Amino acid sequence: MKHFSPLQIAALAVLTVIVVALAIVAFATGKNLAADTVDISQPSATPEVFKIELAGDTNTPSPVPVPMPTATPTASPSVSPTASAKPSSGRQTDTFCTLTIGGKDIPVRYGVDEKTLEKSPGYLPSSALPGAEGTCAIYGHRNRNHFKVLKDTEVGDSIKVTMADGTVYTYAITDITIYESTSDWTLPATDEKTLVLVTCYPFQYSGHAPGKCVVTAQKREKL
Repeated sequence: MKHFSPLQIAALAVLTVIVVALAIVAFATGKNLAADTVDISQPSATPEVFKIELAGDTNTPSPVPVPMPTATPTASPSVSPTASAKPSSGRQTDTFCTLTIGGKDIPVRYGVDEKTLEKSPGYLPSSALPGAEGTCAIYGHRNRNHFKVLKDTEVGDSIKVTMADGTVYTYAITDITIYESTSDWTLPATDEKTLVLVTCYPFQYSGHAPGKCVVTAQKREKL
């Protein structure tokens, strides 16, 4: 039988202690790992789902109609004197107004073209309307059916203008001017309510008269 020295016995004892200690540590560690191991063969528990409802959202909101933009109404453009003066039927043969001078009624048509003036005196469309501020001009020939009556008028005499709708304006003659040459005459511009009647001159003349007779009248305001 082999005998061990005291040093060998001591080393063997230390080694035995170390082995026992390692065994204990290994056992403890294995137990912890086993506890932390997930068995994938077993189905995991279904997670609980929490439904959160917001206040006021219990019902599905219906779509809100979006109003379509509408065009901003614009103010209607003011009617020009020319447009408002046209006869309602659109025919220039209609009577635009009637002048009463020295007890004689003279129908006036719309326009001053040659065809219109062959029938009656004509209202100048680019001028002011009767009764309005500005110069209202009416042209006519010097024959008895047109403006021959102007030969006997005087300053202060009245001229009555009756519109197609029955509106009546009264003017008083303030000036009668004779122009020996047509080139010397121009239509006066004014902000007052003025009526200007224009015809050729002299009244008694054979052929194309060289001058103009211009009768100017101011509107009488009602008191």
